[in-house]
Amino acid sequence: MPQGYIRFPDIHQDRIVFVSEDDLWLITDTGGRAERLTAAVDEISHPHFSPDGQLLAFVGQEEGPNEIYVMPALGGPAQRLTYQAADCRVLGWTPTGDEILYSSNAGQYINRFHVIYAISPDGGQPRQLPLGMANAISYGPEGGIVLGRNINEPARWKRYRGGTVGHLWCDAHGTGHFQRLLHLKGNLASPCWVGDRIYFLSDHEGIANIYSCTPQGENVRRHTNLQDFYARNLSSDGKRMVFHAGADLYLFEPASENLHRFSVELPSLRTQLNRKFVPAAHYMDSYALHPQGYATAITTRGKAFTMGNWEGPVIQHGEQDGVRYRMLEWLNDGKRLVTVSDGIGREALVVSNPEDASEKTLSEIEFGRAVSLVVSPTDDVVAITNHRNELIVVDLESEKSIIVDKSDFGRISGPAWSPDGKWLAYKFDDSNQTSVIKLCNLETGETHFATDPVLADFSPSFDPEGKYLYFLGKRTFNPVRDNLHFDLSFPKGVKPYAIMLRKDLPSPFIPVPKAPPGKEKEKEGNGSKKQQHGSEEDLPKKPEDEAKEAAGGEHGEQEQEDEANEDKKPSLVIDLEGITSRVLPFPVSEGRYGSVQGIKGKALFLLFPIEGALPSPTDSDEPKGGTIYSYDFETHKHEWLLDNVNSFDVSRDGKTLIYSARNRLRALKAGEKAPKTDSNEPNRESGWLDLNRVKVSIQPASEWKQMFAEAWRLQREHFWAADMSGVDWQAIYDQYAPLVERVSSRAELSDLFWELQGELGTSHAYEMGGDRREGPHYRQGFLGVDWQYDSEHERYRIGRIVQGDIWDSNATSPLNMPGINVTVGDAVLAINGQRVNPARSPQELLVYQARNEVQLTIESAETKETRVVTVKALASEREARYREWVEKNREAVHTLSNGRVGYIHIPDMGSDGYSKFHRCYLAEYDYPALLVDVRWNGGGNVSSLLLEKLARRRIG
Repeated sequence: MPQGYIRFPDIHQDRIVFVSEDDLWLITDTGGRAERLTAAVDEISHPHFSPDGQLLAFVGQEEGPNEIYVMPALGGPAQRLTYQAADCRVLGWTPTGDEILYSSNAGQYINRFHVIYAISPDGGQPRQLPLGMANAISYGPEGGIVLGRNINEPARWKRYRGGTVGHLWCDAHGTGHFQRLLHLKGNLASPCWVGDRIYFLSDHEGIANIYSCTPQGENVRRHTNLQDFYARNLSSDGKRMVFHAGADLYLFEPASENLHRFSVELPSLRTQLNRKFVPAAHYMDSYALHPQGYATAITTRGKAFTMGNWEGPVIQHGEQDGVRYRMLEWLNDGKRLVTVSDGIGREALVVSNPEDASEKTLSEIEFGRAVSLVVSPTDDVVAITNHRNELIVVDLESEKSIIVDKSDFGRISGPAWSPDGKWLAYKFDDSNQTSVIKLCNLETGETHFATDPVLADFSPSFDPEGKYLYFLGKRTFNPVRDNLHFDLSFPKGVKPYAIMLRKDLPSPFIPVPKAPPGKEKEKEGNGSKKQQHGSEEDLPKKPEDEAKEAAGGEHGEQEQEDEANEDKKPSLVIDLEGITSRVLPFPVSEGRYGSVQGIKGKALFLLFPIEGALPSPTDSDEPKGGTIYSYDFETHKHEWLLDNVNSFDVSRDGKTLIYSARNRLRALKAGEKAPKTDSNEPNRESGWLDLNRVKVSIQPASEWKQMFAEAWRLQREHFWAADMSGVDWQAIYDQYAPLVERVSSRAELSDLFWELQGELGTSHAYEMGGDRREGPHYRQGFLGVDWQYDSEHERYRIGRIVQGDIWDSNATSPLNMPGINVTVGDAVLAINGQRVNPARSPQELLVYQARNEVQLTIESAETKETRVVTVKALASEREARYREWVEKNREAVHTLSNGRVGYIHIPDMGSDGYSKFHRCYLAEYDYPALLVDVRWNGGGNVSSLLLEKLARRRIG
């Protein structure tokens, strides 16, 4: 019977509750078989028994946000108590058992500011305890309290010693006077007051163990000696303590100093390990057209598939489960495929032949982590760029590879093959500041600069006729004046360029004299099929011809003749001498171009709009895609083709274009506009591919093993220190890998990732996202007020209306809107016709009302008259509270300094912090001094930009 992955234990006398499989389980203090208490639809965490052992409080997500729930300790229905939609954690109960204690950032101006709330197990309005910032608490005798600040998970960043380490404060006698308890050089967590000592977790001696001290911070003792995994989430009933470490459950008895590790049996079906199917479109990470354009290869959720664009079966390639495939591409014969696989425990190239279902793994070729893979159009050769800044060419037939180039400054990217397969063009960082386009002659192995370093050249692409090499360059320094303050920037800056590969080629952008269109046709004569009216190309296709084209079979005689001619075309000629001087810009405006590709007679560009760096305040506004334009060398016309494009590619024969748009794929004739159709349904007429045809089967247990191994490899390949900061990374893998077998939910796997990476003792080692079990998500609405419950009149009154930015409906209380005229002290009697009462708070009636118009029945505190108003509920009031806090700080600084000091708060060093800095700075920099407040700063990378502003000296 599986033991499970155990977290968040709590104890009451002889019973222990813990979380596994995202549910609550109950076991006795003798261990053995556990009993499941819940069957939640989402994750559960931080359970705590009431002092009498009759109730359990915990954090649940049954309706979306983290909220506080309560249920009978032996099982039964759970009741939701809070409606704050905030980060929260149950800390325990008051000594009398009257209230549940929890930490939360609800009602705060900054996400990282947590306070302690108390709420009755019967529900009602939570009350904030007057303890300041805290997220851990334990009560002692004589009303003593120990508080924890910055208490997080030390196991997630082991040996952290920075400014936000957890620390403890103690009020030994309940007088309200707190003192810092200890000054250990470690990260403290989980204070528990037992008898006359305060127990806690600390890693100041290397690995988190249980320690204790007196309420005065004296006589520090160590009680456990764990040598491998951190002790985590210590909890107590006032006599004994439980914690978890390395997925195991432990019991510590202070009286006897005994430590017992339980063997826990979970009688579970482990339903989250059941096979499931997931949408291919949601997890798609690469796509590639067949060389002739009639089929598409995709990788999604680590699996490799090929499919006819609109007809036929979908074929899965490689192992069905347990292996990740990336960058699936067809080889030049249009039959075999090549991909990157980690089936041998590291990344390797795999060549598969669907005709006989055979596979060949090139296990002798080691290239680290592949970043891009492109296939030669003529031979069984591929080019790979990797995380080591290398460009590697691999001969799939001989199974030999060669490093053809390596940059000392950044990753090589965008490798592109010449039409004859003898040259590679690629972006190469030649310094920390500049990049160029380079060419590699595959026959000689020599590399050459195709452009001189200006700033950044990238995204090369060969003209299919072998005349030009296209690329994008950040070479247009056309400053745009800032609209808010005195500054200039270059929001566009990029243009497409063409390199004349031969020195005898004139500029393709200068029109040459030619006869009128009618005369051209006369000169071509009647022998030209393409110019005859009523030619085969103009006739309706027969059904059998359409079927042949759809299957990629026979082409018309003319197409076969064209393809034969293409196969016979001479090798590409590149005159290297003076090539960097044969660079010409396309006659188009600068912009934010993403890629350029050549097709016969045309070049295609992907241009993205300029958008703000901050997210939209509404969920409905998705990031806009780019626009594909074409430049026709014959007509010299620059023409719009397609909108809402995220990326695109062209088939090797240059006749079909495929593009992605918001997790969809569409295949069209290259260089032409989309067909005019009212339908967005997937079919041949619209060009949209039906990705629902791809059935992606997932076996979670196999997938999680692969993910764990890949996460470990990614750290090894990308870590900032070659010696892994002195950590034996292989030993860490051997220590943690067996725990994957005990994982039964995606949340548990995430927890394991955090612990694994925490061993590196470094910042910025995160784990985010994941296909977790999710229940419904009913987004909470807010009115931007502080509620006060008037028990005498059984009314919920408005205690405060958040001001924020009155002119911004997303950053102020909706009660501040013109015509509403609600004041502090007024009572809300009903919301949307439903009466508010002691058992049903206003926030409960605002569940699933975010951004909806809601009707409020208001009772005036002054006149007792009632009236009805309609407002639009907020989805979050954090920005409104933040703006109000900043403005109060600014006013206080101005007042206390007699108008001599200005105030700026910077919440982070990202886009939001950059925005908020300038909002304050532009209004405050005239003061003789500036107070720059970086409390709660979340970090980022724009600090140098802000310091540049602050370092300017006033000279007049």
